[in-house]
Amino acid sequence: MERLRTAICPSLTARVRIAYEQHYQALYRYLLLTGSAPHEAQDIIQQSFIRLIQTLQDGDPVDQPKSWLMRVVHNIRVDRYRKEKREIGFESPQVVQAVDRLFAHEPDPETRLLTLERHNRAKALFRSLSPQQSQYLLLRVEGLKLREIAEMFGVSVQTVSESCAKAMLKIGNVSDEE
Repeated sequence: MERLRTAICPSLTARVRIAYEQHYQALYRYLLLTGSAPHEAQDIIQQSFIRLIQTLQDGDPVDQPKSWLMRVVHNIRVDRYRKEKREIGFESPQVVQAVDRLFAHEPDPETRLLTLERHNRAKALFRSLSPQQSQYLLLRVEGLKLREIAEMFGVSVQTVSESCAKAMLKIGNVSDEE
């Protein structure tokens, strides 16, 4: 990375650093929640920022860095999973371990139990969604606009909007049943 830093102009370095500081956590969360291991997520994010540097050096505009980076991260992840013939899942051991670590910091057993119960309900809600609905919702939670998600998946804005609406309806129905 140091070699790349010296090869690019200071204003470009500043733009990339700002994008990194603003969007790293959202990219990392998205990757973990969609089944990437922590080391794999870090590697994918590094590749996406290298692509950002290359794109900016080529003079190509990146008007929406977060949505651009999300699209690149998503595409890298999908390409890797296709090569490895892995399924993209939301029940990865890494996600479960990360959640367990969060629960370990709860101050008392009752709070820990309530948090665990909320987590189990959330998992059940996500299991009731299609993979497409889950991904669209995760991206919406990370702040992407419907248009940005549609571009990322090569579908219409209406498709994303309807999918998110159906997902929210499912979540509402499951929540009402409890």
